[in-house]
Amino acid sequence: MDNERALRDLGLTKYEASAYATLLKEGITGAQDLSRRSDIPVGKIYEVLSNLNNMGLVEFQRSRPRKYKAVKPKIALNNLYNKKEEDTKNELDDFKLKVAELETRFSDISQPEHTELQFWSTLIGEEDIIKNIKNMLDETEKEILHVKPAKLKKILQKEKCIDPKTFIPTVIDEFIKAAEKGIKIKTIIPEELFLSALKDKIEQVDDPVLRAIIKKNIDVKILDCEYDFILIDEYITHIPIPDPLTPKKIFGELKVYDREYAGKLKDKFDDLWAKGQRIDMSP
Repeated sequence: MDNERALRDLGLTKYEASAYATLLKEGITGAQDLSRRSDIPVGKIYEVLSNLNNMGLVEFQRSRPRKYKAVKPKIALNNLYNKKEEDTKNELDDFKLKVAELETRFSDISQPEHTELQFWSTLIGEEDIIKNIKNMLDETEKEILHVKPAKLKKILQKEKCIDPKTFIPTVIDEFIKAAEKGIKIKTIIPEELFLSALKDKIEQVDDPVLRAIIKKNIDVKILDCEYDFILIDEYITHIPIPDPLTPKKIFGELKVYDREYAGKLKDKFDDLWAKGQRIDMSP
């Protein structure tokens, strides 16, 4: 790849890349000479040099006529990176303001109530499942009921269908964020599954008041069972889908909006909860 093409890959225009590359070869040069040597139209050369100066790639001498010099590549490329970083930050800040404004507008729209209807969607693969954990907790308003089977520990450790180094920390982080917002979380897990990691993460919260709120909103019981589901606000259910070729592996997840079915799962969760052993969340 030639130098001009490489510069264009960093965001420079054809003329900007040509001007800088030519200045590097020619040294101190006037605009007219640079125009001839780089095949940049005279009507464009001053705009191109001004752009390069703003990027930190070119210096100029305030003489008549002006003289131009390329900034050393190491410094110039660092200047280009810093400008790109600043521009990107400004773009993200502006994007964030627009998102917040649109979010406010949409919040004023009265949405129809669908909780009595049936609707389902599917998630396939680890990436979709982990992404859905974050979306699921954003969607929750009041309560999460979470139960995992005894076989999950074996699945995570031996079957390698989902990487526990990614999956478990993601679940813990999102649970803590939800608890901070006042969402009640009741989870039934087989012994030791992510329990020590959950305790450690809670204790890492510096604010004692916030730490107390998290502990108050996360309730854990230990129970070996065969059930595996998550119930959100008593009408949204998340159910794992086993892989037909390898039933012990998780193929995906089914998300179901059905208040009647969720009510049956709520009864089952309450039954399991009564049998579980409560865990003290202190370290």
